[in-house]
Amino acid sequence: MAGFDETALKRLEALVAKSKTSGKLPAAESLELKELKLLWQTAEIAKSRASIAVAKRKIEDREKYRVGGLAIAAGLSVWNDDELKGGFAMLVELSDTVRAELAAKGKLARASEDASAVLLPLRVSFDEMPSEAVLTALKKRGFKWNAAAKAWDGTGDPADVQDEADLAGGTVQPLPLEAGA
Repeated sequence: MAGFDETALKRLEALVAKSKTSGKLPAAESLELKELKLLWQTAEIAKSRASIAVAKRKIEDREKYRVGGLAIAAGLSVWNDDELKGGFAMLVELSDTVRAELAAKGKLARASEDASAVLLPLRVSFDEMPSEAVLTALKKRGFKWNAAAKAWDGTGDPADVQDEADLAGGTVQPLPLEAGA
């Protein structure tokens, strides 16, 4: 038996039912039952491995989106592939002290960007389901799904959020400010 299919499943169920009703199976059927159980377990293991592989791929993709997004935000999208590879190779070789200095500069740059940005309550909607990358970007910006509006609500810089929404043909609308806000 090459694999575990619908026919094998039906035969397994029949043998299990027969063993429950009659108690003891003939030697050939008992051996067949053991083999079918083993094949079923092997199929279940294969399904579990496939599920794990998909989960690992999703984690890797999220990391790629994160690193790629940072590279784009830093203006590196105009660099060619060789320049990017060389730049990343240089970053890998940096000492811990230099990396800590770069991290401090990154925090300062982010703080100054955040201070200069005008943040408004926004609603982002799409005609069709956007890609996982767009959804991840909205979630990272703190946007939440509003089931009643069938849109994503959050606070952000309208131009920045529009850039993300444009990737999937989305529209960004300002929401009215709440009383006391």
